[in-house]
Amino acid sequence: MNKLPTCLLTFCLMQAGGQALAQDSFGLNSGNRLPLVNSSVLPADESFAFTALIEAPGTVVLLWDIREGYYLYRKSISVMDADDRVIDIGELPAGEMLEDEFFGEVAVYFERLLHRFPLTALEAQDHTYAFVIHYQGCAEDLYCYPMQRQNVVLTLPE
Repeated sequence: MNKLPTCLLTFCLMQAGGQALAQDSFGLNSGNRLPLVNSSVLPADESFAFTALIEAPGTVVLLWDIREGYYLYRKSISVMDADDRVIDIGELPAGEMLEDEFFGEVAVYFERLLHRFPLTALEAQDHTYAFVIHYQGCAEDLYCYPMQRQNVVLTLPE
């Protein structure tokens, strides 16, 4: 039997409000309805609102406000200079352990991540410090974002 007409008929019946009829007609009604897909995944910059600032005396603060239902992977966070060299920002907070279907047991952050490191880890040019932050996270049970890359420029007053 050709599957295309069957699929088209199922789609048309569902569009016309005949979801139950479509399920019964094709043996899909086992007491459950067809699954509804939730496609309300936020853009990465809304899911993981990132801020960097210089805090006196001589400390850089990295802050992520993580929306409910989302998390950041600890191992994905790195800071690089303009030449893609890794900058040592010290040990990140431990995070919470999570069993990930792709990576196994991993440390993640929910709600908020705050990390401080010495300003001296960065090179300055005319009171300006530039670096690139990399991070990756997921919407729980929905979607994992590709690696995020954000250019950061911090300036001290002269």
